[in-house]
Amino acid sequence: MEPNHTYEQEIDLKDLMFAVLHRWRTVVLAAAVLAVVLGGYRAVSVYRGGGDAETAQKDYQMAVELYETNLANCEREIDNLTESIEAQQKYLEESRLMNMDPYKVWVAQTVLFVKTDYQIMPDMMYQNLDYTNTILAAYGVAIADSEFLQKIAEKAGMDEQYLKELISTEVSGNLLTIKVKDDTENGAKTIMNAILEGLGDAQKLIRTSIGSHTVSEISSDVSSPRLDQELQDMQKTQSDYMATLNASLRSKQDELNALEEPAEVSSSLAEVLKSGVRYAVLGGVLGAFLVVFCVCVAFLMSDKVYSAKELKNRCRVKVLGSLPLSEKKPAAFDAWLRKLEGRAGGADESVEYGLIAANIANYAGAAKTLMVAGTADVKLISALESGLKSRLTGVKLIHGGNLLRDGQSLRQLPDCDGVVLVEQCSRSAYGDVMQEIENVKDLQKAIVGCVVFE
Repeated sequence: MEPNHTYEQEIDLKDLMFAVLHRWRTVVLAAAVLAVVLGGYRAVSVYRGGGDAETAQKDYQMAVELYETNLANCEREIDNLTESIEAQQKYLEESRLMNMDPYKVWVAQTVLFVKTDYQIMPDMMYQNLDYTNTILAAYGVAIADSEFLQKIAEKAGMDEQYLKELISTEVSGNLLTIKVKDDTENGAKTIMNAILEGLGDAQKLIRTSIGSHTVSEISSDVSSPRLDQELQDMQKTQSDYMATLNASLRSKQDELNALEEPAEVSSSLAEVLKSGVRYAVLGGVLGAFLVVFCVCVAFLMSDKVYSAKELKNRCRVKVLGSLPLSEKKPAAFDAWLRKLEGRAGGADESVEYGLIAANIANYAGAAKTLMVAGTADVKLISALESGLKSRLTGVKLIHGGNLLRDGQSLRQLPDCDGVVLVEQCSRSAYGDVMQEIENVKDLQKAIVGCVVFE
């Protein structure tokens, strides 16, 4: 039993490419036709659309207004960001708090006890008001007062806004805790002493406006912690804010650079031609694409013989040789394509027939009667038979036709020793060739090989 050869069809990209290139005339024609149609249609539309000039002008004015609005917004935001960056840069450079080393911060702390004459009166429905919390809050307000800070800033030799962030207060019960940070021990003491001195003047005003009380100093010390984590986090936040401002500025500058002023509407002949040319190029590309797409689909869906090489691979049959379909000399470009693809037509016809005859003689073996038949055109089969008769000695050639449809050829087949198949590209089908081979083998006749007209 003969082995069962199962052919798995694969797409040969090289063959597909050449199938497209061989249709170059159709591609060029379709591209030219669609380019003329689309380009002409567009040019005429633009030319006749002169009545829409008013609408086009309105669209242009709207585009200009939108461009100017976006431009103004970008410029304003860039100015605001620039001012913010300059202010932040100045703050980072001049602020004493931002320039402190978190590992070398001195903290002066003083705890004050505020006592009022408030007493709870037993068995009384109505009690006197307790102003303790109000008095404590008043001291906090006094310390944060601009005039109060200005006097201390003069003594400390720094700007008021940078002094304010060095001072913090905390109220707990009757206790008022004041903290001052500085990069030197002496600086922290100087600021604390100035605050306490100023609170003496504030005490008189608070007594008069709120109520009588006494202020006692519970504790006072100056220390330098190992790490001021709060300061470190604050410095990082301010540094990150500076980086965010710079990133926003770069983004806005890129947005400003990307803005394009709308082109003024033109109804001149140059605009008509320009628009027509654009659509002509688009039409040319579209036309070429449509033809290429159709050729590719037809190539993939078709069962017709494309080349001798593909016939050999699919049908597992020896290719004795290939001959050109037409006796006319192809155009230079077509001849070059056939040469690149390896198709018949490069050598002299007598040489081709000689090679085919030699292959038949080699493969025929003891067969002396051969039928020349196949699904190629009858004229091509007759031409091949005529060309081989004078070159094959001792071999009788019988003219045959389509072994699937010609009854006379089928009746002559049992009298032959073997068969030389003749197939034609774009006419013969791989399925028909396989059926021919099967019919010949069913009669136990040899398949010498196949001649392909390309």
